[in-house]
Amino acid sequence: MRNILLSFLIAFSSVACAADYQCVKTDNGAKLVKGDVVVWEQVIKTPEGKPYIHPVTLPDGHVITDLRPKDHPWHTGLWFSWKYINGVNYWEPSDGKTEVESWDAAIDGLSATVTIKLRYFDKRNPDVTVLSEERTVVFSAPDENGNYTITSKHHFTAGDADLTFERTPPHKHGGGYAGLSLRMNQTVSEFKPTSDNGGNTMDSIRSKPATWCDFRDEKTGMGVRFTILKGTEPSRFYMQNNGHYYIIPSPVHEGKITCKAGESFDLEYLLELGNRE
Repeated sequence: MRNILLSFLIAFSSVACAADYQCVKTDNGAKLVKGDVVVWEQVIKTPEGKPYIHPVTLPDGHVITDLRPKDHPWHTGLWFSWKYINGVNYWEPSDGKTEVESWDAAIDGLSATVTIKLRYFDKRNPDVTVLSEERTVVFSAPDENGNYTITSKHHFTAGDADLTFERTPPHKHGGGYAGLSLRMNQTVSEFKPTSDNGGNTMDSIRSKPATWCDFRDEKTGMGVRFTILKGTEPSRFYMQNNGHYYIIPSPVHEGKITCKAGESFDLEYLLELGNRE
């Protein structure tokens, strides 16, 4: 009888916990809310042309993303952007443009799958699609502790011209960045970085190839792990925690990559949000 009661209480607790959440499709994406707290929100149509995810909230209610900070107003929470394609800048406001062609969001309980079709073009020749992308972003349902994951899959196809993807060469203060980028706010200043390459500082993590980078509050155990599931070989993380806070598994940190006209390639990433203990 006691075991039956215990099982009932556990099941009731899980149902009650799930009832606190609501996952919905919006007129511009999808979001998960818990009470009056937005856990995550995928925003599709944006002034920059680049979809983004903001806020990204940890299970303890801590919002870690930063949206359009004054120092870099083109940084939008969790977003994807190339730096240079055939010498054209797509990262900062410039001639390189990103445009959403279509999108959809499928809700399954407290999980969501967002699909987006995008095109990249030079605004000086807007009718020519330089690069096409099919993006799939999967948000898992939160577990009993509120932990959840975001999986971001990117399928790129070059247009009618060969493409070269470049970056600003790495230097003491920056360079080497592009790709799926997590810009965090000042509230993560006490978080500590680690990586599977053995690094635990900004410079040591950047210095060697890695497959994951972790950024976490040692007191609470809360944080984010960013893992490369499919990337360029070797891949390095552009990680920064010296007053500006980024994690970027850059596909071009090691150097340029190329794609022949009409050919395709894939990138895939996993973010785990919450407590790994």
